[in-house]
Amino acid sequence: MKKQNIVLVGFRGAGKARFGQAIAKVLGLPFADLDAEVEFVLGESIEHFVEKFGWQEFRAVEQRVVHDFSRNFSGVIATGGGTIENSKNLQNLKKNGFFVFLNPSFMKIRKFLLREAEKGNYQRVNPELTLIQEIDQLWRQRKDIYSATADVEVMPEFDGKELEEAKKIVEQLPANILPIAPPVKKVALFSSSNGSTIQGLFDAQAKGRIPNVEFSLFVTDKPDSGALKKAKKQGIKLCEILETQTEETREEYDRALINILRNQQPDVVLLAGWMRILSPLFCEQFGPITWNVHPSLLPDHAGLMGDAVHKEVLNDGDRYTGCSIHRVSSEVDAGEMVLQRKIPVEENDTVDSLRVKVQRQEVLGFCEGLERR
Repeated sequence: MKKQNIVLVGFRGAGKARFGQAIAKVLGLPFADLDAEVEFVLGESIEHFVEKFGWQEFRAVEQRVVHDFSRNFSGVIATGGGTIENSKNLQNLKKNGFFVFLNPSFMKIRKFLLREAEKGNYQRVNPELTLIQEIDQLWRQRKDIYSATADVEVMPEFDGKELEEAKKIVEQLPANILPIAPPVKKVALFSSSNGSTIQGLFDAQAKGRIPNVEFSLFVTDKPDSGALKKAKKQGIKLCEILETQTEETREEYDRALINILRNQQPDVVLLAGWMRILSPLFCEQFGPITWNVHPSLLPDHAGLMGDAVHKEVLNDGDRYTGCSIHRVSSEVDAGEMVLQRKIPVEENDTVDSLRVKVQRQEVLGFCEGLERR
């Protein structure tokens, strides 16, 4: 029976991220490192967050991220060293995940962690112990949990080449459980803005998300937009600048857009900070494959844009906000819903903090939609 996820468990430093990325590459699947995803949500490193707020607060955030990825992701997941000590995390990941215990030589892991600590890259769990005592104690506490939860235990060569070791690991996995790789999609990006969401997509792909996506086209109406600079830096082959001409109607402008899309034939068009309202002519021809992202939980705050949405969320005392990804239609913010992502509004939130949080959800939402089959 096929599983939604291959879940890698194992001790800190065992190579879950580097071997996991290689396994995903071998299988053509998306890859997610839960520690990296937590840091993306936090907006800072785990080390800095733990120093400020402690391990308990970190585990609470980690639990929300695990819940999200266990439901909305399909691919290879690398867990943190202590992720499955939390029973809720274990329960969520087990629902649709095949567990692989990555268990290379512990002595090599131990030496690696000691070297990392010398570089300042090791977050202490129990400073009352010496570092070696802490590492050994954590290993004794966790190794039985890894073994008990694993469907398969593998022992890659710690210093081996990732792709070679990944191929050996895949050979040890039952073929009938492997998730199905998503089909390749040609994606066009439209943006008039600074390009924060677009850069988030580029960064996510570099980490292993959306491996099935080819960014084949970028279009902007602003020749000085930050998004254009980011698209060129990314190496997108076709970057089109389509400025509005004097007395040009919306439909006349959109005919030029339509011609560009007809030539390129993308599977999906993403509007990420695109500030023009598309005409009924465009929506009729390309609306079904064009996704817009709106920074609220539609239909709430429909028709507003940018910071005006976040101001209304705060003024109305909304308990939750988030983003909505929908297909474009001739009626603004009323197209068929692709997906929504919800986050709580906290007491200390401001327009600026909500903007940042919601933009992160926009990136995750686009990734989730593109990875679907």
